Amino acid sequence: MRGEGIKWALLLPAVGWILTFTVYPLLFSLLLSFRNWNLTSPPTWTGFANYVRVVQDPRMHNALRVTGLFVGATVSAELLLGFVLALLFHRPMWGIRALRAVVVAPLFTSPIALAFLGMMLFHEEDGPIAHLVRAVGFGKVHWLSDPATALGSVVLLDIWQWTPFAFLVFLAGLQGLPTEPLEAAIVDGAGRWALFRHVLLPLLAPVIVTALLFKLIYSVKVFDLAFGLTGGGPGISTEVLALYIHRQGLEFFNLGYASSLSYIFPVLVSLTCMGLVLRVRHLYERL
Repeated sequence: MRGEGIKWALLLPAVGWILTFTVYPLLFSLLLSFRNWNLTSPPTWTGFANYVRVVQDPRMHNALRVTGLFVGATVSAELLLGFVLALLFHRPMWGIRALRAVVVAPLFTSPIALAFLGMMLFHEEDGPIAHLVRAVGFGKVHWLSDPATALGSVVLLDIWQWTPFAFLVFLAGLQGLPTEPLEAAIVDGAGRWALFRHVLLPLLAPVIVTALLFKLIYSVKVFDLAFGLTGGGPGISTEVLALYIHRQGLEFFNLGYASSLSYIFPVLVSLTCMGLVLRVRHLYERL
């Protein structure tokens, strides 16, 4: 009986923390999503009006489009580059540890610091990229002030920072693979492409799905890099979904509408992740 009491006494702080800082804010924001509240007047009940507004809001549609483009470009490029780097650095070579440390260094950069670094790199007059572009004969490129190139600039910085994450995951997967299936395929006369497609890829399928899932969730939630580098601009050309929710809640003080957007957000993330994971599993089962 005394042991039971000690067990519940040890659990109580954790339960209290979860109820106070997780369950209560979730329930409060869910209730708020059915109301209008701008902090200057009492909340008013609106039913599903905020959710109907989410479906009809053209700026919400733009945020979804920008987020989709960002996720598609960053996730595909980072996984592909990370896989190629992992294959390259999986081989023994001189200075391999130092080279691996250099490759993963961008992963430890703060996103806001990276955004300021991006402002200097993409400076239209004196940035190193502007000098390089002019040196090869091209004209001035408005990297951050042109809607056609601003999102690409954000994507490039994200790829530079997060490719090392995919590299580390794939490298760990390669180093943990059993050697027997690879050696047996080589003895049977399998070529490099057959070895890669029919042995290596199926063995790495769980690692690839895990890396895809983690990077997909992070990319859909991206906020800090777009906020720090472009502020969502020019106009709303780089306004991702998390940044739009932040503006509705903490700049325009439409707290009810921001809450309804926040509940749409995890639903979209979950559906996207489930769809992609099922699709990838189906593809690898056919290999």
